[in-house]
Amino acid sequence: MIPIRDLSRTPVFPIAVYGLVLLNVIAFVHEVAIPTEAARNAFIDDFALIPFDITHGVQLAAPAPPTLLTLVTSQFLHGSVLHIFFNMLFLAVFGPEIEYLAGHVRFIGFYLICGIAGNVAQVAMSPGSHVPGIGASGAIAGILGAYLLRFPTNSIETIVPIGCFPLFLRLPAVLIIGVWAAIQFIHGFGPVSTRVLSEQGSDIAYFAHIGGFSAGVLLSALFVKSAPARQGRRYRYYH
Repeated sequence: MIPIRDLSRTPVFPIAVYGLVLLNVIAFVHEVAIPTEAARNAFIDDFALIPFDITHGVQLAAPAPPTLLTLVTSQFLHGSVLHIFFNMLFLAVFGPEIEYLAGHVRFIGFYLICGIAGNVAQVAMSPGSHVPGIGASGAIAGILGAYLLRFPTNSIETIVPIGCFPLFLRLPAVLIIGVWAAIQFIHGFGPVSTRVLSEQGSDIAYFAHIGGFSAGVLLSALFVKSAPARQGRRYRYYH
């Protein structure tokens, strides 16, 4: 299922959401503009999350940031056009509602903390891995966790591929996010997946998703105000 639009409308422009999208796009353009593959790989190694470096206190030479800072810098790197496209799509669909409730600054803090939590979870599950971890998935998973709590019945325009044909449906957020979360937990905690993660890493950082999602659920009360009830295009807060 591919969400393409939240049918709700927030009364405030989501400047933080689109600012984060812009920062991610700028970072990705910089990545692909690096002229050689060796230089591109070196750039990614400098700013990506490498669990072994975190757990063993390894510090790469400049211009690499302090190793712990890669818990943040890795969130703004992506491995392919599809990787960044789907991450930014989910952020653009589900982020505005959470930003409206949290406020612009608190939303950015929430986003980054969820991303850090996801990265910490990934390091905890594969502490000896040398595989560089990149992507905003952990942070966006936190947004999904908060959205699931606050707006489970919101209608989301969604593309459901049926073979080669796209089916356009309006589905409740709880179904879309619930299916996504179930996939992450099933793959993350499956015995084969857990063994692969602990030994050599994985192309998909399921525990970054799980950690970010769990942080979003647990921390949403600290960052996000009470969910409003809608009256037409207006909002009214529950007290």
